[in-house]
Amino acid sequence: MCPSSSAKNVVSCFAIVAMCRNRGIGVNNSLPWRLKKELAYFSRLTKEAAEGKQNAVVMGRKEVAEGKQNAVVMGRLTWESLPPKFRPLSDRINVVVSKTLTEIPEGHHVAQSFPDAVQILQNLFDAGKVDKVFVIGGARLYRELMDSPHCSRIYLTEIDKEFECDVFFPEFDTSKFRLVKEEGVPEEPQQEGDITYHFRVYERVKN
Repeated sequence: MCPSSSAKNVVSCFAIVAMCRNRGIGVNNSLPWRLKKELAYFSRLTKEAAEGKQNAVVMGRKEVAEGKQNAVVMGRLTWESLPPKFRPLSDRINVVVSKTLTEIPEGHHVAQSFPDAVQILQNLFDAGKVDKVFVIGGARLYRELMDSPHCSRIYLTEIDKEFECDVFFPEFDTSKFRLVKEEGVPEEPQQEGDITYHFRVYERVKN
């Protein structure tokens, strides 16, 4: 459960990203690779909320009982890189960090900065609307997250191949994050075509 720590009332966020050997994560505002299973993993992980929407049959009619959803936080370029038909990302609350974006579909949010996004998320959490929070890019937002006390976990897909990239995942202090196992995250190598990759989960070391 997430995203708030009762002791300090700090919103907890997860970074989720796929990177290749040279830490590249994108080129020309798009992904340098096509990995359907990896994309399905991203979708499953970011959608699965502890109290998501559930179908209920009431008086012979199927109704949808609203529950908590996960939130995805992204920068403007990441938002614009999403194909229009997939924007906003479905079954998740979208929060876009941008000083220039003014319009976003109803039910989603624009934040002027990462701290503003954290405040929006805190309000949504307090209202019982949010379960987990995933930061999905770009590089500057990842850096800001990992340098903050809000980053509690990193879901990192390591692609065992080098691609030409112009955006890179920032280095992070491995003394502050430890590799952990998580139910539902495969440990064995994944293969798609000639590309091998691994799913890794890093958890912040508690002081």
